[in-house]
Amino acid sequence: MDDDEIESPCVGVCQLDPQHVCVGCHRSMDEISEWPYATDPRKREILQLAQLRLAGLASKRKPFWRR
Repeated sequence: MDDDEIESPCVGVCQLDPQHVCVGCHRSMDEISEWPYATDPRKREILQLAQLRLAGLASKRKPFWRR
């Protein structure tokens, strides 16, 4: 692997939520499929989108004792 290669954000928790977004890496199904063929700028964009999804989920997530 090249030192500059952008690594996949996959954490091995491959489960999709009802919106078809992985609960582990927060990428959409399309983004996961696209990853191996994506350019570095596109990979950075996918990572940013996943982080935005994670931030949105974190603010809306109820504490486990209130679920």
